[in-house]
Amino acid sequence: MTECTSLQFVSPFAFEAMQKVDVVCLASLSDPELRLLLPCLVRMALCAPADQSQSWAQDKKLILRLLSGVEAVNSIVALLSVDFHALEQDASKEQQLRHKLGGGSGESILVSQLQHGLTLEFEHSDSPRRLRLVLSELLAIMNKVSESNGEFFFKSSELFESPVYLEEAADVLCILQAETESCSVAQAGVQWQDHSPLA
Repeated sequence: MTECTSLQFVSPFAFEAMQKVDVVCLASLSDPELRLLLPCLVRMALCAPADQSQSWAQDKKLILRLLSGVEAVNSIVALLSVDFHALEQDASKEQQLRHKLGGGSGESILVSQLQHGLTLEFEHSDSPRRLRLVLSELLAIMNKVSESNGEFFFKSSELFESPVYLEEAADVLCILQAETESCSVAQAGVQWQDHSPLA
């Protein structure tokens, strides 16, 4: 198992700036600090806000300016363009299938047979398929957790353990958690973090 030495966490300053939507503070963040917040910022800039005030309209313009020119923004925008209702329905069917056939089953409704390994498949996939790959992997881990009866176990994940894809997989996890509330993705993500070697 490889250590991810470049793994970063959101600083208290960045967290507070995000929590308060303090655009001035957000603009002062370094590129690596800003990278960690990109899924939230992109979603904030693109989704219809509850706040219709003039001050939010100004803040939104500043956020859009902050995001312009950041290469990873385009892939996050593409993630937000997916039909999440259909994704949730397929995820629900997959959970039922995994429960019925057992977690070890290679059957999947979310993902058809993989032509290559999971990480290579992730690299060559478009946004809808990336969401499905990550969600399928999360559901497999979630199923393993429920079968473990509280006992410690190790479940390796080629995708989640690869430092090369960590940022992009984290983007997908953030979008899944925000957009698929009824899909238990948040719980699956928490369970993965609890048992991940990176936790």
